[in-house]
Order: sequence, then C-alpha cells, then structure tokens
Amino acid sequence: MPEIFTLDDANVDAAVKLIARGVAEIPLYQWLLGEHVDDEEKCEWLAELLLRPLQRVGCVVGAREEGRLVGVLVWQPHDVNLSPDGQPPITPADVAVAAQTPGLRERLANLWTTQPLPLPVEDAVCCVLSVVEPKYRGGPMLYDMTVKVEDFCHENDRPFYCWTGSSHVRDWFVRGWGAMVFDTREWEGRPMYGLVTERPPRRGVASAERRAAVPASATT
Repeated sequence: MPEIFTLDDANVDAAVKLIARGVAEIPLYQWLLGEHVDDEEKCEWLAELLLRPLQRVGCVVGAREEGRLVGVLVWQPHDVNLSPDGQPPITPADVAVAAQTPGLRERLANLWTTQPLPLPVEDAVCCVLSVVEPKYRGGPMLYDMTVKVEDFCHENDRPFYCWTGSSHVRDWFVRGWGAMVFDTREWEGRPMYGLVTERPPRRGVASAERRAAVPASATT
C-alpha cells in the first residue's frame, strides 16, 4: 500500500519529473504549453513553477511505493504565507524559460493578467493539481492523498474546491465528496468546471467504494 506523506525537499526533483509527465494531460496546461507540450524541458519548467512555492510551505502531498514517488497532489489554503522566509515565491529567474520562448511567453502573460477563475467562497482551500502515474490510476491513491486536504478542512472548518477541465475528475469529486459544480467557464475553447464541497467537506467515500469512485485519468 502506498505511503502518503507531506512532500519533503528530498523528493522535489522526483515530483517535478512526475508532474512534468502529467501536465500534458491537463487542459489548462495543454493550452499554456501549446506547441511545446511535448518539450521535456518546458514541461519540467512548468512543473517546478507550480510545485516549489507550495512545497516550501508544506502544501504538497506525495504518494510513495517501494521508495519511488508515484503520486503528487498540490493544494493551497487561501491564507497560506508563501514567503515565510521573506523570499518571493516566484522570481524573474523562475519565468526566464517562458520569457525567452515566443508563444509561451504571451500565453503565460495572458494567464497572469486575465481575470482569474472565480472562487466559490473566500476561504475555500484550492486543490491546485494532482498527478498519478498511469499504473496507479483507477485505484485509491488519489483519494488517499486528497484525504490530507479533507482533514485540514475539517480542522479549520473550510470547504475545498478545484477547477478542472476533466469531466472524469468533476464526476469523481461529486461522487467521492458530494461536491457541487458552482460554475462552468470556457477557457480558450476548453470547458472548465468549478467544484466545491460542503463546509467542512463531507467525509469521502467508504474504503470499499474508493476504487470504483476514482477516475482512470487522475490529473486535474
């Protein structure tokens, strides 16, 4: 059974590579990477940009099987301090790859300057992204990682939410936590679904039902 843990510095490089392999399946990042979606360097750059600010503050869950990282879930409370040591979470060096790449540069600028997708409520906890190795999709791993977020929400009386371009992930959150679709938007021709749980979230599906409830495509 995979070990679920808060991702530490020793596992960052493995997490970057795992996320890099998964971003090409996530509609928002397919659009962002565009013609570079099969470029390993660009995918790893994006993975690190998404991962490191939240890993530094303990908001990344990992799943490890026989010492190897096979799943990652990145999450963010609305009030987490992303600069606990006074250093900015993102620096000009972090976006240098995009700045030097036509197309990617303009899409990243568009993403950061466009009105963000709406929040369901101000204090909802965001499930930013999840990636699970194909071998482990359809099993309970994604559920078990998400329970870490569920526990935080129960301790702090908050709901959690996500935006996903995957109808499979949308339906999984509805089945697994009784989440509801609070909004639907189109992003560059792609449908995006906003899901939010109750406050605090309903405890997830029982152990015996997990396997049937988890999507076969475990990326958001």
